[in-house]
Amino acid sequence: MTQIATTVEPGYEPLPGYVLRNRLGAGGYGEVWSADAPGGLQKAVKIIFGTADDAKASRELKSLERISKVHHPFLLSLERIEVVNNQVVIVTELAESTLYDRFDMYREKGLRGIPRAALLEFLRDAADTLDFLAQKHSLQHLDIKPGNLLIIADRIKVADFGLVKDLYDRDMSMVSGLTPAYSAPEIFDGTPDYRSDQYSLAIVFMEMLTGEMPFQGATLSELARQHIGHAPNLDALPPADRPIIARALSKNPIDRYTTCRQMVDQLLKVKHAGLPSTPA
Repeated sequence: MTQIATTVEPGYEPLPGYVLRNRLGAGGYGEVWSADAPGGLQKAVKIIFGTADDAKASRELKSLERISKVHHPFLLSLERIEVVNNQVVIVTELAESTLYDRFDMYREKGLRGIPRAALLEFLRDAADTLDFLAQKHSLQHLDIKPGNLLIIADRIKVADFGLVKDLYDRDMSMVSGLTPAYSAPEIFDGTPDYRSDQYSLAIVFMEMLTGEMPFQGATLSELARQHIGHAPNLDALPPADRPIIARALSKNPIDRYTTCRQMVDQLLKVKHAGLPSTPA
């Protein structure tokens, strides 16, 4: 089988009737483009790097086939999954922005991050979706980060399923493709837990609220050491939020909340004065 040789650029038509317009992003697994679609619609098209029988592409294809059978209001809809000339092409609904885009919007207004009430509304959507994946389908996303939380009609859609893992599949290597700044300690040794996504969601909460991360490191190995062996720095958080996020960031998954929604509900119960109005 041969790999597609065509350069991916505006005007390229990976599927009949789907014409690429603007590149929205790129990562270890491929590129995402906005595209004109049949019927005058706008869609997102993801083109996976490599060929369908390469390890990365075949892993993503397997994950996508699993997730395409799962339906939830806050899970990004996968409309088509095709292998064209041995290259994987996915069509999804087109989001307006990502959670990180919303964060940037508030930063430009002089705030440290997304206002707490609005942020928790978004994270409640994400938490419900992640709990649904874990409880009903024994699946973990394992790459939760602001760029994978899309916004459509002011609600979150959980997207980018390249690392989705069956909790009963013990043969899959987890290090390739993960985003180490948001990864739970157990991910680095390939033993994900149904509470691993909660850990990532807690980091997203802190970053989107304060602009600060609980762990610092310039390389994968530095971040892995921080996640595995160091306590998180939660000083940027309001004091009342710190014990909640500290529990969600426990090194041992058993010590975390039972579900993502439990963590978000605890944060929703907190009353405090908020954060300074200017970036740190």
